[in-house]
Amino acid sequence: MGSATPAKKLYVKGGRSRYLGFIIILTFVGAIVDVVQGTNESTYQFANYMYQGPIPDLARYLALAQVPIGAVVALIGVLQLFVFYGLVYGRAFARRHILKLVALTFVLSFVMFSFDGMISLVFSLPPIVLPFDVFFVLWAFLVLVVVWRYVDIQETRAILRSTAIS
Repeated sequence: MGSATPAKKLYVKGGRSRYLGFIIILTFVGAIVDVVQGTNESTYQFANYMYQGPIPDLARYLALAQVPIGAVVALIGVLQLFVFYGLVYGRAFARRHILKLVALTFVLSFVMFSFDGMISLVFSLPPIVLPFDVFFVLWAFLVLVVVWRYVDIQETRAILRSTAIS
């Protein structure tokens, strides 16, 4: 057992690494979180946009800009469910696209957090909005770091290339 490489030591009996198992779980939970975040942001910001009260134009347009961003995040959540399926069954498309989807989710979560921060400067948002945005950004960052670390291991990349089914 002492001659096994670090990447080989990560593997359990079934042939899947523990780290990949953790990423599979994070991908599934992340997909659900992204769908919730995207639909929540889209509907809430659309309601803010449609509200006819005295809202400054900046807040109104930022709320309107968050509607399609929230829809894209929800769509990414659905795509992550396909990536979850691909990771479970060893499909190459999942291993190629997981880092791209997770990075895009982090960027969009940060953009929505920034927009909500600017809106809260000119319009009083409910006190629960910004903590939820912070949670979504931190969640996306955690998933990004875990996936990046997994993809960045040289031996793991070689194993991924050799074991992935097209």
